[in-house]
Amino acid sequence: MLKNYGSLFAFFQKLVDFLLAAAGWYLIYLIRFYIDPNAQQGLESVFLKAGIVVGAITVFFFSREGLYKSYRLSSRFEELNGVLKANAYSCVALVVTFYFLADERLSRLVILGYFVFSTCGFVVLKISIRNFLRYLRMKGKNLRHLVLVGNGSALERYVGNVLTFRESGVHFIGWIDSGGLSEKYHVPEFADAYLTDANLRTIDGVVICYDGAQSPKINHILDRIYNDITPIVVLPDMSYSFVGHALDYYAGIPAFSVNQPKIGGFDGLLKRIFDFVLSGIGLLFISPILFTLAIGVKLSSPGPIFFGQERVGLDGRKFKMWKFRSMKIGNHVAQSGVPGWTVKDDPRKTKFGSFIRSTSLDELPQLWNVFIGDMSLVGPRPEQPYYVEKFKQEIPAYMLRHKMKAGITGWAQVNGWRGDTSLHKRIECDLYYIRHWSLWFDIKILFLTFWKGFINKNAY
Repeated sequence: MLKNYGSLFAFFQKLVDFLLAAAGWYLIYLIRFYIDPNAQQGLESVFLKAGIVVGAITVFFFSREGLYKSYRLSSRFEELNGVLKANAYSCVALVVTFYFLADERLSRLVILGYFVFSTCGFVVLKISIRNFLRYLRMKGKNLRHLVLVGNGSALERYVGNVLTFRESGVHFIGWIDSGGLSEKYHVPEFADAYLTDANLRTIDGVVICYDGAQSPKINHILDRIYNDITPIVVLPDMSYSFVGHALDYYAGIPAFSVNQPKIGGFDGLLKRIFDFVLSGIGLLFISPILFTLAIGVKLSSPGPIFFGQERVGLDGRKFKMWKFRSMKIGNHVAQSGVPGWTVKDDPRKTKFGSFIRSTSLDELPQLWNVFIGDMSLVGPRPEQPYYVEKFKQEIPAYMLRHKMKAGITGWAQVNGWRGDTSLHKRIECDLYYIRHWSLWFDIKILFLTFWKGFINKNAY
């Protein structure tokens, strides 16, 4: 039996993280002010007091990112990604706190040094704890013995995840009413009569899941075992939750929201700041390129330099997306507002237009859309209203891509799904991006966009 030491272990992790953050902060003080002979002296008491604040902020953001929950069924990368994200938030909060509350100003070198040292320390710590727990579970300790009830699709996915992460220490004692799944996953099949008080006290939990028409069976099972001290987990039918979910409370009544992206207020603000700063820097940095391209467009054919087209963005709101004009005026369809996609060897394109479209340089004015908040650097590519109305009738979950702000580039684009390619694959990538969003995922996509280049065989 797994002993109920979860809360004690979480407290121990918080204490160790607090001490590690404070120690890392003091270490960077020693390096900065004792090794450098020209550094300011007499700040030791200030840094010692600040170490308490650093530790508290770190534990807060680590808790907020869920780093003290069980990571039995999570990959090592997922946990380390959480550590990096939480520690970055901690450093930002630290800078803001000291800016408004402290008399002394922190140097950028101190903050950067602390971030590097503390991140390395936390990574080593989390890997060590994970390896220690895996060692215990290989020795038959720290195991969680469960009984499965039902044959819902979510339960099957749960079992698959457990078998994928064999070091999780989750052991299935048996399966009741599996509908044949117990044989598939080599778990003993139990009769319904197994759920007695005596048997329940020998296990660590019961996991229940039924789909659709069989869901009334959940009430039948709960009616029999709800009064027992054994933990009970009910997996809901999430067949229609493609981009995430959330548990809310309305007047004290729990309500389960489906298709609710995990990006919240703080994350949304961070993404907006990220977009605003990078797009502003980008517009300044590439202004000579923009000026050169503008001249090229003007010389290629008569007409305006920029072309604005109505697109559908976040929450279905319409906005005007800007590009460098790549087609002749009066002899095209797409840029006149009438729906129409560009095709290979499209006669409406100018020679210069073909070049800037194939290299994606025509998209550069969208940095302005990002700067003013209509778009994001990374997100699902926005579509024309005509096609939005068309595709939402033809492609399941198509409208859910509008749960996230539209982007210049996205997960679909870096995976090659752009231009005249599979719409279903694009939507699949868009939903995956929304469901797994993080700032680091955005950075990865931007890196892949530059790494793979802007030239694409499907960009017409």
